[in-house]
Amino acid sequence: MKQQNGVTLIELMITIAILVIALSIGIPNMSQFLKNSELINTSNKVATMMSLARSEATKRQTSISICQSSDHLTCNTAGKNLIILNSDGSLLKTTPLSSDIDLYYQNLASTTVTFSATGSPNESGQILFCDDRGISFAKGIALNYGGQIRSLVTSELSTTSCT
Repeated sequence: MKQQNGVTLIELMITIAILVIALSIGIPNMSQFLKNSELINTSNKVATMMSLARSEATKRQTSISICQSSDHLTCNTAGKNLIILNSDGSLLKTTPLSSDIDLYYQNLASTTVTFSATGSPNESGQILFCDDRGISFAKGIALNYGGQIRSLVTSELSTTSCT
């Protein structure tokens, strides 16, 4: 009897069926993973820019502001960029934010945080990062009066909202 090389049609169909089942389970999880990664990345980016603004304020011995911007020059809440401005209004740094994530300012009087020459912010509060999945998947950072930034834990996020 002659030895056959290759696979039969039944073996090929079973392999394809297993592959389809595995992909149907894995693809939705990958989508959630990518959205979570984007939230964490945006949270880390804002925290890093806040730290940089605080550091620049103490280094230059002047007030430094950080805010959202749409034109890289002026502060506005509709912007999808984060900018750091010197006390004279000159741009020090800008970084883009994700267009799929909205920022919500909690316990902050405005969306602009200004650090004094001592590194203290003009106010303390929280910034939430929300996507289309709402508060149950949100991330956040807290800024205290000493200028320190930390990530919010899940229990702290449960008392806030993405509105």
